[in-house]
Amino acid sequence: MTDNPLPDVPRLRLLSEVARQGSLAGAARTIGISSSAVSQQISILEREAGVKLLDRSPRGVGLTGAGEILVEHARRILRLLEATRAEMDQLSGELAGRVRIGAIPSVARFVLLPVAESLASDAPDIELTVNVIEPAESIELLLGGALDVAIIDLYDNVPMAFPDYLHTTELLREPLVLVAPPTFDMPSKVRLADLKNEAWVMPDELGACGQAVRFACRSEGFEPNVRWHTADLLLLVESISRGRGVSVLPPLSIDRGVAPVSIHSLDRPHLGRRVLAVTRAADERRPIVRAVLDEIRQAAATQKAVIEAAATAGN
Repeated sequence: MTDNPLPDVPRLRLLSEVARQGSLAGAARTIGISSSAVSQQISILEREAGVKLLDRSPRGVGLTGAGEILVEHARRILRLLEATRAEMDQLSGELAGRVRIGAIPSVARFVLLPVAESLASDAPDIELTVNVIEPAESIELLLGGALDVAIIDLYDNVPMAFPDYLHTTELLREPLVLVAPPTFDMPSKVRLADLKNEAWVMPDELGACGQAVRFACRSEGFEPNVRWHTADLLLLVESISRGRGVSVLPPLSIDRGVAPVSIHSLDRPHLGRRVLAVTRAADERRPIVRAVLDEIRQAAATQKAVIEAAATAGN
C-alpha cells in the first residue's frame, strides 16, 4: 500500500480555482502566476493524491471523478481554514495587517478614498490595497482568496447569484438618471421612450450598467443609437457635455467637475442599482475586516445622503 502525503493546502486552493475557471489559464490569471506554474503544481498535487485529477485536452481541462471529489473536500477545508483564521483573529482583536479590496470605479473614488484617509489616521496599522475592477472579476478573486472584500453594483434586470458562504451588505441604492448636454431641452422628468431618437454615449455592453440600460431601452421598444462606447467615466461625461449624445447612469458615477452636463430624473421606467460589500462569511467576523467594513458603511452613508439631497433639490 502506498503511503501518500496529505495534499498541500495551497495546491488544493489552486485546484479549486482551476475547477471554478474551467482552465489552467483562467486560474493563472486569477491567482497571478503563469499557466505552466499552475500545471506544474497540479501535477505535484496528483502525485500527492496518488490519482489523476484533471483530463487535459487541446480544448481545455476537466475534472476527473477523483478531481471532483477532491475539489468538493478542498472547498470544505478552505472554508474551515478561513473560519479558523477568523476565530483566531477574534481572540487577538488585533487591528493590523492588510485588507485587499476589489471595487467599482465610482465607489473607489467617492467611498474608498475617504476610508483610506480615515484609517490612516485612526488605524494606521491597517493597510488597504484597492483594485478597481468589474464586479464579476471581484467576485472571482474573492472566491479564489485573492480579495477580502468585493464592492460591487447590481443593476435592475442584471441579476447575479452568490454562493451561500458569501456575506453581502447593502451600502446604498441609487436611481439611474438621464445625463445630457447642458442645453438639452427636456422636462425635469423624462420617459426613457422619449429618448429613442437621440444619439447615445454608453458604457460597454459587457458591463452591468451597459447591459441594464440596453435591456430597458429594448423593453421600451427601441434599440439605442450608440455613437460612443467607453468604460472611461471621465471621457463619457465630457463626450456628453460636448454633444455626442445622452446616457443613463448612476449619480455616483457622474463627475460634473470634469465637464458641465444636465441631469434629469427618469419618470418611467424607474431604473436603479444597489451597491454591495461582499465578503466570505468567515472573514466578515475578523476584527480587521469588520473595522474596514464599518468605515466603508459610514462613508457610503455620507454619499447616500448627498445623492438623496441632490434628488430632493431636483439636481
